[in-house]
Amino acid sequence: MKITTGHLAEKSGKWYAVINLYDADGKRHEKWRSLGLDAKKGTKTEANHRLNEVLEQYNLGDQYLHEGMSRADKERNRIADMRVEDYLAEWLESYKGNITKSTYTSYKRYMDVHMIPFFKKMKIKVKEITGDEINEYYAYLRAKGLKGTSCQRHHSLLHLAFKSAMKRRIIPTNPVDQADRPKSVQFIGNYYNAEEIKQLIDCTKDDPLHIVIIIAAYYGLRRSEVIGLKWSAVDFVGNTISIKHKVLQDEDGVAGYDVMKTKSSYRTLPLIPVVEQALIAEREHQAEMKKSFGRGYCKKYEDYICVDAVGELIRPNYVSDHFPIVLRKNGLRKIRFHDLRHSCASLLLANGVQMKLIQEWLGHSDIGTTSNVYSHVDSESKKLSAEAIAKALSTESTVE
Repeated sequence: MKITTGHLAEKSGKWYAVINLYDADGKRHEKWRSLGLDAKKGTKTEANHRLNEVLEQYNLGDQYLHEGMSRADKERNRIADMRVEDYLAEWLESYKGNITKSTYTSYKRYMDVHMIPFFKKMKIKVKEITGDEINEYYAYLRAKGLKGTSCQRHHSLLHLAFKSAMKRRIIPTNPVDQADRPKSVQFIGNYYNAEEIKQLIDCTKDDPLHIVIIIAAYYGLRRSEVIGLKWSAVDFVGNTISIKHKVLQDEDGVAGYDVMKTKSSYRTLPLIPVVEQALIAEREHQAEMKKSFGRGYCKKYEDYICVDAVGELIRPNYVSDHFPIVLRKNGLRKIRFHDLRHSCASLLLANGVQMKLIQEWLGHSDIGTTSNVYSHVDSESKKLSAEAIAKALSTESTVE
């Protein structure tokens, strides 16, 4: 790079440094910079000293490059020089429009509780961070008692944030790729057997969660999917039920979304006769309640199936809070509400349903998820394997 030169100039009673700069084509142009000094007698020596300081800045490179940068280049440099905790907070706000409100709330909680406090103490810039610092963060999470699966969520969020920086050419590589992805212990869900499910359904006939439990047990729906079911999703003529709407709850209340977790979450399933009868009974009950309460009955959630006695939508958090109370009250073994989903899958497996069909029933995006979560209860396939090897090595077979 050629040496940047310049000279002193006096203008309007002030000293200025006139810098000779060159564009990409080699064409020279002058840049005037005030030296912050009055052009009085005896000040020229100080002015020359300040001029030399300015020229030194340019010849060190940073200032010269900055002057020739495009707006995009300046923005990249700005972010590269940001502290990591500031970048993460800024990135999340810019990414907010690409995710659901509930996902944003989860991401922000990860950052506010763990990421920002950790990286703030580290005092490291975006352009300086490596896989070593990321690994330190994972060690910090484990020390805080977070399990492998939770650490993996933090890993995914960090990878997403730095992938954006890499895509914008702020950093050459993703530092999260250089770190060791946290390992998790295989999840083994708790689940009810057929008799326990029947007992649960029978003892909740007069409970507000009765219809919620029936749907969750027979279809293995996620909590948001059960609460999000609408009457319009049930085809009593074609005998189908469609999962295409969900309800989520956060600090601002509940909200319904037509955007599901994944493309596979959208599914239309056969309307099981037992569930059909339960839905018909529920619709009749709601009609009676509407008539009894008159104007006091909530009309806002008329199209939703899972409402309480006065027509208010059953809140997702209420399901999680009330479900263990139901179990204790009836002396049933403790499980989570989400474990009804695992119970459904385990019963399907135990009755010889193929893993691929279970994947479609549950709405998993890929069969790997289904296999990883439920392979430990695939008793039928294990029995077939046991019978096959026993037959192959049978001592009764003879060689002639």
